[in-house]
Amino acid sequence: MKKNILIIGGTGFIGRNIVENILETNHKLILMVRDVNKVNSLFKRGSVEIIKGRLSDVSIIEQVLIKYKIDVVIHLVSNLIPSSNTKDFNKENLDVLLPTFDLLKILSVRNIKIIFFSSGGTVYGKETNTILESNKLKPINYYGYSKQIIENQILFLNRTKKLEYLILRPSNVYGKYQKINSNQGFIAVALGKILSGSVLEVWGDGESVRDYIDVVDVSNAIIKLIESNISNKIFNLASEKGVSVNEVIHLIEKKTNKKVNIQYKDKRVVDVDRIVLSINEIKKHIEFYPKGVVEGISDFVNFIENEE
Repeated sequence: MKKNILIIGGTGFIGRNIVENILETNHKLILMVRDVNKVNSLFKRGSVEIIKGRLSDVSIIEQVLIKYKIDVVIHLVSNLIPSSNTKDFNKENLDVLLPTFDLLKILSVRNIKIIFFSSGGTVYGKETNTILESNKLKPINYYGYSKQIIENQILFLNRTKKLEYLILRPSNVYGKYQKINSNQGFIAVALGKILSGSVLEVWGDGESVRDYIDVVDVSNAIIKLIESNISNKIFNLASEKGVSVNEVIHLIEKKTNKKVNIQYKDKRVVDVDRIVLSINEIKKHIEFYPKGVVEGISDFVNFIENEE
């Protein structure tokens, strides 16, 4: 069944992949962005309605919801990273959290589903075992804490106003369209440093373990979830495979045939030692067989080389 889908925050690398996937379907896509000119240069295939606006422009969003008879809103907006500080969080509260609360209230009144991108890599905090969606949320940084706050509001409005939702907790997402010259996403950062011959800073001894998932697997899962009409569920999106930082570096070196200059630094308090997420729950509802990090890194490197 055709859906009218509004994406807020769709110009990041996750959003770009989701947009491309939706454009290959018969769903109607509306994209709200701050910079229309930037988006026009990004999406060359298919048909997408571009609306200029921010998450804080709640009145504009409500008009869009009515005009386009929106069925699903995908919320991808976040300005924080795991190392964000109190000042960053206070700004996030004004720019993202409070406007999201206003948006969720409107969606609950208009019976529109919200698909919210949380963070499986940060909301659970320090855990040693493979993590289920039922685990308690114990974030140790502001990024994870901000996601938990929004999750709680969604669940509250589901209980009290019957807000329809999907909460997705992706692990460490990497891949196509991700910037390799930024400070976010270890695989992308490591690739950028190796390809440029720069020093790669590693916080700790490199033995911390992460669960990495290719963005293509994430965007494919989104389409399946939308088309399956599943609601009121929380799903981890991950590979269910733990890989250490040092292993990632080795895999990138092997793929690129380059050696990286590593500078090991003191471990940060905002980082956890191990994070591996169970994907048993989502597999009960859709076909979900994410690729391993070896294949994913190979695909990412090939994409970067073909883009140059």
